[in-house]
Amino acid sequence: MEAAELRTVRIRYGIRAISESNPSRVSDGATVFFNGVPYEYQPEEEVKTSFGLEPWLSVERLWQNNLLTKLYSSARIFDNDQLNSGRFQFAVARQAESVPGLFVQVASDVEVRWHNSYVMPSLETWKHHKLTDTLNVGVGGQLGYMAVKDSDATGVYYRPYGYVDWSITRSLRGFGRVSLEHLNGRNDYYTYVAPKVEVGLNFRSAGFDITPMISLTQTRYSEYDPFWGVTRRDDTYRASVSVSHDQFNFKGFTPELTVFHEQRDSNVAIYEYHQTGAFVSLKRAY
Repeated sequence: MEAAELRTVRIRYGIRAISESNPSRVSDGATVFFNGVPYEYQPEEEVKTSFGLEPWLSVERLWQNNLLTKLYSSARIFDNDQLNSGRFQFAVARQAESVPGLFVQVASDVEVRWHNSYVMPSLETWKHHKLTDTLNVGVGGQLGYMAVKDSDATGVYYRPYGYVDWSITRSLRGFGRVSLEHLNGRNDYYTYVAPKVEVGLNFRSAGFDITPMISLTQTRYSEYDPFWGVTRRDDTYRASVSVSHDQFNFKGFTPELTVFHEQRDSNVAIYEYHQTGAFVSLKRAY
């Protein structure tokens, strides 16, 4: 059915209403040490809640030669102009005829932000395995070149990953993903390795569709920072839950509520932050 739909054009679009307690990811301030001397750091920007909108559009088409073209664009519009951003992705993917379950994708990602806008062309491949009627696993990898507005952070990007999807019952599904993100920056100060683990459940009850998720990312920078006297290490935690209902429909739009909390711990206190937020999505598919 999905392949038949894609033979024409599948269009999905929507808008999210966003509320975040700390969208700039500003530290609360802390005591840091420079050459053993304590220094009271206070961020230039205060921690405050911001509200915004995020319209998005997704267009997909499966052609007669089995090439799949995908276009995705979105914009985040806040009451603070420095938080505004835009994202665009165009991708072409195809399943290898000689190897069942093997996919190859060429893509270009563009993100425009107040700080650190970037362009990243990439090549990605993944192999999907259906172990049983209820258990699917896969492995893949992405290789790209990230050209960042701050040229010192420009460099080769690669990310191997694996995933699992398990239909436990007709109304309960578990899923997980592990990845190892690596950016080899032009300046070693920006070079890092970031293993990430995500796990979640999706279950349906009384018409509700509920998806709780948690993730942990450990970012390890390679360059020793003489100013702080340490090599930076960050741990980022995120928990979220999304809720929708079959009967909730507004002129063809399906609403979904997501609530999340994110926190970063670091051995350099100025990079620590925590934020809580929620957004309501209205989406529609053709």
